[in-house]
This record gives sequence, C-alpha cells and structure tokens, in this order.
Amino acid sequence: MHNNKKSLSALVELKNLNKVFCTDDVQTNALSNVSLTVYQGDFVSITGPSGCGKSTLLSLLGLLDKPTSGQYQLAGHDASDIDPNERARIRNKEIGFIFQSFNLISDLTVAENVELPLTYRTDLSKSERQELVRTSLEKVDMAHRASHFPSQLSGGQQQRVAVARAIAGQPAIILADEPTGNLDSKNAESVMHLLEELNSEGATICMVTHDPACAARTQRVIEVFDGEIISDKYKKPTTPIAV
Repeated sequence: MHNNKKSLSALVELKNLNKVFCTDDVQTNALSNVSLTVYQGDFVSITGPSGCGKSTLLSLLGLLDKPTSGQYQLAGHDASDIDPNERARIRNKEIGFIFQSFNLISDLTVAENVELPLTYRTDLSKSERQELVRTSLEKVDMAHRASHFPSQLSGGQQQRVAVARAIAGQPAIILADEPTGNLDSKNAESVMHLLEELNSEGATICMVTHDPACAARTQRVIEVFDGEIISDKYKKPTTPIAV
C-alpha cells in the first residue's frame, strides 16, 4: 500500500514541527521535530499514552494552534505562520472536526448544527448550504432527525450528526479526536463503520484514539511518544468480527 501512495498527492506535509509550552519558567516540549506526510485517501490513527502529544498534534493539524517552529502545508496552503483570520478561513473550508464530546449546540436543531460552520463560508448561498446539509445528513442516516434537538438523540446519533457537520463543507481532511470515546461498544462500532465508509468514498481521515481495536481498523497507525513519532506503519485494516 505504501508504494502506490507516491502517485497520490500529499494533503498534509509537516516538516520539523515543534511545539513548546512555557508556564512559570517551565518549558515543555509537547512536539519535537515532527515530520509527517498524509496523502489523499489515507485513514490514519494517531496513538500513544496520555500526555504524549497526540492532541497537540491534532490541534496543529486542525489550525486550532500554531507551531513554535517548523513548516506545515495543508492542501497547498502554507499554514505554518499565517494570521488568525486566514487560519480561520482555511480551517473552515479545508478541515472537518469530530470531537469526543460531540460539541453540538443544544438550542439548535440537527440541521442548524450541521449548517452552522457553513454560515461562515462566503462562497455558499443559503440554498447551497441547505443542499449540503441535506446530503450530509442522508449520508449518516440522520435526515429523518433534521428538526430534532441534540437532547432528543442518543449518544450514537449525536456523533452521527457531528460526522455530518464535519463532512458537510466537503473538507480536504477530517480530524477526529477520540470519536468513539464517549460511546458504548455498539455505537462505537457504528461510528467506526461510518468513518470506514467515508474513507472508502475518498475521505482523508486522521483520528486520535486510545482504543487499539479502533486503530486496527485504519490503514495506517502513527505512534507518538514523548512528543515524537516513534512508529508510522501502513497496513491492511482488519475486518471487524461479527458479534
């Protein structure tokens, strides 16, 4: 699998990325000289113990934070050192986020939650936004719940809505932070299956996970330890065992 990746375009390129946090004269190297390429169509899991730098890496990939030094290219944009407005614009257009705690807004309907990130896009009309919302809700099998509120949904359904929100803007990459962390095994399986389907249709996904079973479902596993990538392996994903 690794060899034919060279014919695909690099979507994410990190070169010698460092992130240092300073508090009360204590300097913490959260990431040290991280270099990484993610290709279009990759399904990558980022694993490692708590505090190893996984979430820091994801927040840099997601332009939620910026590196102390090093280079970051995302979908052709130089995203290493850009002003906050440009960072927000690229983030909104190119990145879809899925969070462990769903992060849905309780007083907005399902459809309104999915549409919210799109309202910041100046290149979309209202009718185009509504069509993207409808399509993405159909894809996650939640169109019948469009007018419901998050409190009327189960955890698994809320995470499906969060996935719809992530894919609605047709981003270059989906970043998932422990997407199954708050779900029981049945709903976790359902969300993983949904991510696998999206990947098979061409979506590029980077997922932080503590769960070895979830990591085993991805084609590529990156292991982080003490702020460094210690292992990066492509492999065939395992077939889930029917229960």
